[in-house]
Amino acid sequence: MDLILPLLALALLVWMSWRLVQAKRYNQFIDWLMTDIKPQLLSHLQQELVEQRCQQYPNNDCHIEASCHYYGQYPVRVLEAALQRDIITSDWIQQRQNKRHVQHLLFIQAAYRITPAPVAKDQSPQHQHQQD
Repeated sequence: MDLILPLLALALLVWMSWRLVQAKRYNQFIDWLMTDIKPQLLSHLQQELVEQRCQQYPNNDCHIEASCHYYGQYPVRVLEAALQRDIITSDWIQQRQNKRHVQHLLFIQAAYRITPAPVAKDQSPQHQHQQD
């Protein structure tokens, strides 16, 4: 009986240490996105907007600056835009550790995504209205 409490305390410390390691790896992933991928994305985006200039879409400096601000504001937007422009490949995401970080980022920052997450049928306004 005297051994149970110290074993539980040890197990709790090991679990908390593991969670700390996971959090540090996730933070390194976010830092990598914002320091390595973001500059590549912004230069690619600027080049893309300059190449697409036309009468209908002038893409002047204000448009380019606003686009860079929008896409570079949140890590989830950097990730999605980098995936759309093949800066980050889908093969890279399929690696186990990267997939976990990407899933967590998409869930945590769902409100800031470029493409909003789909609404489940159970939560759609029409479904709720029919229940009333």
